[in-house]
Amino acid sequence: MGQQEWQRTVIPRELRAAIRPTQGPGMTLRIGILFVALFAAASVRSAPAGYAYCGTYGSYVLLYSSTDQLEELGHLRCGEKVEILTRWMEYFQVRTLDGRVGWVHYAEISNTPGAAPTTNFGMTDASVPHAPVVPPLTNTNVMKMHVMRLSADVIVAKIHASPCEFDTSPAALQKLKQAGLPDKVILAMVQAPSASAPPPVPKVPEVVEVKIPGGTPIEVELSVNVSSDSTQDAMIVPMTVAQDIVVNGVTVFQRGAEAHAQVTSVRQPGFMNRPPGEISWTMQYVTAVTGEHVPATFFSKEAAGNPMTSIMGAQGPTWEFRKGKPVVVTAGQRFDAVIRGAVVKIPQSVIAAQALTSSGAQPPAQAVPAAAQQPATKP
Repeated sequence: MGQQEWQRTVIPRELRAAIRPTQGPGMTLRIGILFVALFAAASVRSAPAGYAYCGTYGSYVLLYSSTDQLEELGHLRCGEKVEILTRWMEYFQVRTLDGRVGWVHYAEISNTPGAAPTTNFGMTDASVPHAPVVPPLTNTNVMKMHVMRLSADVIVAKIHASPCEFDTSPAALQKLKQAGLPDKVILAMVQAPSASAPPPVPKVPEVVEVKIPGGTPIEVELSVNVSSDSTQDAMIVPMTVAQDIVVNGVTVFQRGAEAHAQVTSVRQPGFMNRPPGEISWTMQYVTAVTGEHVPATFFSKEAAGNPMTSIMGAQGPTWEFRKGKPVVVTAGQRFDAVIRGAVVKIPQSVIAAQALTSSGAQPPAQAVPAAAQQPATKP
């Protein structure tokens, strides 16, 4: 190889001018200077520097000994400077200031201390802040992890922790199976939500179950006049709910809702009205906002001391009458009752309609224990 050919092959163009094609004592000195310049130029081309990025809540960055099993080699301090040696898939091989060589995920290495990492490392303006960009996982990424001999559990965990854009068509799934990908990994890919899909809309329950405690007080009102002359045994006595009843913020019984009582016995007066005649009632049910008939019973002060009263209720009101002097219970008269206890399933549409109720409506009554109610006045 001639002198000029050697220069063109080995020596950079910008340094060729340093050599003159003349023979003489100074030739050896010029060649020596050339090699020193080449060595200095090579030393300038050192590996790029990076910095450990901990993120908002992190306190260190994990350094791995290899990318096969991701065995932990040590920790990097936030902002610690490292030397970037090479890259394999999603990991940088770095050398620390104390000489350790290991692997760090590319998202945890930034261009400058404290700056967020970028996908085009080393090619962006470090003075411009960049938000961390995490590309979605694809079928290719999963296959690369499988080729790296990562366990199925590690791959599934990575899928669960990452945005995903998988091709789960039958043909793609067949290729994954033929490549030896475990079934649990394929299942995780099928079940993973797409990164570009809109967030799922939380499902609103269609009904709300409201538990009405036993002993919940309710006031009912007689709808018609009831006379001893026309009263018969087992006759239904129509009534209405006198006031809204609210349980856990939901109106369960509305004012004006249907309620039923029933005549349990009619005893005619004896000779010389001894004993006098008597009418006895019992409470049957009140109607909830769903139309369901909820069992109820009367409540009285005399039975308030009995601990079972709030559950079983009390004996209904009775009226005495004499021959030729019938007793009449007028419409509008109110009576205290208690609910026996039930669970009512109220549709969301009904609850929404209650929220739009006019502010001028009669204020509802909150349910309180029956024993705390004022005693009813016996007619």
